[in-house]
Amino acid sequence: MNEIVIHLKNDALAILCHAGDDPETSTPLATVYLMKDGWYMKLTHRHDRFAWSGPFATPDDAIERYTPADVTGPIPRIAV
Repeated sequence: MNEIVIHLKNDALAILCHAGDDPETSTPLATVYLMKDGWYMKLTHRHDRFAWSGPFATPDDAIERYTPADVTGPIPRIAV
């Protein structure tokens, strides 16, 4: 499995990438934003409410939460 690293970090934003990716040509895995109650991660490849997770104490904690399964497609729904 590829290691995830923080490519860019400032006071309110951190960008997560694979360790070997070129930040100029590759898409980041996620962006971590500092909000009022902690750091929240937004997955780059998901565009629904499940793309967000958090709060985390630090962007490093968000790396621990990231898994490739988060970006593999839609979440199965159970009919009730």
